[in-house]
Amino acid sequence: MTMSSNVMRDTFKLPKLPGNGFQEEMMRKSFKKRQVMQPLTGPKNIDVDRIPVDFDSVPIASGKQSAGDDCAAVTLDKKVLRFTAYFREGVHESRLESERVRKCIIYYFLEDDTVSVSEPREDNAGMSQGCMLKRHQIPRPGGGYFSFEDFNVGQNITFYGKAFHVCDCDPFTRDFLSGLGIDVPDAEEYPVGAYQEMRSKPERKPRNAEDQHLVAVMEYTYSGKRSRLGPEERRAAKQFLQNDRKVLKFKARWNDAGSLYGDDRKFTLYYFLADDTIEVTEDLPMNAGRDPFPSFVRRRKCAKPTGKFENPKASLSFKNDPQVYYTDGDLYIGATVDVFGRKFYLTGCDEFTTKYLEDFHGREPVAPVMTEAPPKPKPKPVPPPYNGFGDEEDSLGSWKNLVLKPPKKNVKQYIENSAAMLKFSMKMDSPDPANEVRRFVLTYYLADDTVSIFEPAQRNSGIIGGKFLQRMKGKHSDTGAPLKASDLFIGARIEVNNHKFVIYATDEKSLAFMEQNSREYSQSDINVVMVKLRAMLLSDQTGLAPAIRDLSIRSEGAVDYKDLMDIFLKLNLPVSEHEILTVLRFLDVNGDGQVSYEEIIQRALGGGTPGGVSERWERIHQEAESEINFERKLEAREVDDHLEHVNVGAAHMSRFICDKYKERTTLFNNACRSEADHSPDGKIGTAEFINIINRRLKLDCNVSQLQAICDRIFPPSLPRLDCSEVLRILHGTSMHKVSIPSLAATVPRKGR
Repeated sequence: MTMSSNVMRDTFKLPKLPGNGFQEEMMRKSFKKRQVMQPLTGPKNIDVDRIPVDFDSVPIASGKQSAGDDCAAVTLDKKVLRFTAYFREGVHESRLESERVRKCIIYYFLEDDTVSVSEPREDNAGMSQGCMLKRHQIPRPGGGYFSFEDFNVGQNITFYGKAFHVCDCDPFTRDFLSGLGIDVPDAEEYPVGAYQEMRSKPERKPRNAEDQHLVAVMEYTYSGKRSRLGPEERRAAKQFLQNDRKVLKFKARWNDAGSLYGDDRKFTLYYFLADDTIEVTEDLPMNAGRDPFPSFVRRRKCAKPTGKFENPKASLSFKNDPQVYYTDGDLYIGATVDVFGRKFYLTGCDEFTTKYLEDFHGREPVAPVMTEAPPKPKPKPVPPPYNGFGDEEDSLGSWKNLVLKPPKKNVKQYIENSAAMLKFSMKMDSPDPANEVRRFVLTYYLADDTVSIFEPAQRNSGIIGGKFLQRMKGKHSDTGAPLKASDLFIGARIEVNNHKFVIYATDEKSLAFMEQNSREYSQSDINVVMVKLRAMLLSDQTGLAPAIRDLSIRSEGAVDYKDLMDIFLKLNLPVSEHEILTVLRFLDVNGDGQVSYEEIIQRALGGGTPGGVSERWERIHQEAESEINFERKLEAREVDDHLEHVNVGAAHMSRFICDKYKERTTLFNNACRSEADHSPDGKIGTAEFINIINRRLKLDCNVSQLQAICDRIFPPSLPRLDCSEVLRILHGTSMHKVSIPSLAATVPRKGR
């Protein structure tokens, strides 16, 4: 039971003030949600026997909707009858028309007997068009709702008082109604209103004198004869037809440095042969600070200067003095073109312009004029001196970059030389007697080119041993150059932190490493040292051979390291202690540290006569080095040819493996993991990789080409890798220096 607002107001005696007015909802006691959607009545009865095969989904109507009606209604989804119609609309207060015919489209949706009406939009219609009637069930004027039986071509249908005349339908609608036995008349044409008929006629405007002249020039007369052109028009038309799209292009300069805020500016001058016009555009350099105008001088004819200014419009003379304009014959490299008081000096032209001037004006090709000085080399900024805070390389980053970035490390060098180091024993090169007993051990870390110096404790020396220099980037104190590994050898003198040292010994591991990498350490290269020793023994001006022979006789045929060093120092020959040690390690077979004179002559000269050349040893050494370098170039060329052949085969094989890996990624992963599980150390090397490709995956690849790939993947410094790293190499996501996709990308193209 509810109470009205008046009853509530009388009951509670509330004043008529804002907030005191209540509605009937305040007295409700039941707040159940009401039902909004109501079931619709079933569709109309249709004779099922008369329905064609394509339209067997039309629902059958009954008094009440049965369980099968839902399925039948669903089958008519998205099936719409489309009719074209029009209605007449009265137009008032117009002298052009009294009524207007408006076209529209009627859509009838079979699934729920709904109808929508829309009017096609027209350009510049001046009225609102589009959806006229939204989709819903439209009631008939006599009761009930419209159904598809009420629509047909030629019928008049009234929707809410507006009469529509149906004049046509689409093929689907026509077939649908014909299948149900409904006769569909032929299509009718839209009636044309007076205003539409007037707009459909082409508008013809009266021609003025210019239009008549244009028609006379450009069109043919009915007699088939072309209208006559004047002599000047015929010349201009001929020039246009012959030279259309032919343009002469010149590079020009305008030196305006003499005026206030002037500058030497660059331009491009175009001369159009079709109509003898000139256009000038400015070539602005980057960050010029000037506005980028599309053209400096718009395309037009440019008159030559006459020496005085005359305004023809302000002249009182009736004489027609024609102006003289620039032509193509006035333009060439080195000419000056005066365009409205600005003198442009032509400095160059393109290839077409050069050929045109040579063919038509007989001008020989001229080199472009260089009117500007060559650019000065930009001085390289000099880094500031080290301030002593932190690492020098890290501090230098604040000068190179505005935003601080950590210095980049050489990851490849760190991986290849992670455990490699060189150790040398040193002593101080100082006249102070207190420093004579001090000994030091220098360690050079090849992973990051850092050094550390440690001083062993000496008993009763009065100096506490320990760390003399912590691990850091080494640098020569006298030159400031970084300390390299090649600067360290026995006999070398270095200066670190203003302390001078002399290297006098090293360990066996460091000697072996330097001999294995003799290309980087020339003091340990036996070939270089022996060529130098051979030149000294062959020259009769050094006296080396007799000195070694006399020493061998006095010492009963044995010469050691100290004796050889004394000989070289006595003869003042530039041989370091490390080079002498390299020779002794090469000649000493039994390892007792002594060699004989006969062994030195036999291994160094190969049976030759010592002291048989009367030349300086430097010249002999230079000739021998030139021969060796020539032989090395030949060997390097042969090696490069062989490597190129091997690399091409390895690249093709890598592409094959890469394609197979994309097809069989899971099989590759399982094969690599299985092979790593069966290996002793759980890693994969050359043998395991070849076994994976040929035995486990059965790809039957060439072993030599696989070996070439393995030489790249497994270098001597990293002969074995983890299974995960090998999979990343196959996938191309490894930090390793070589991967299978990178090798496959080196396949040479055809025709190269």
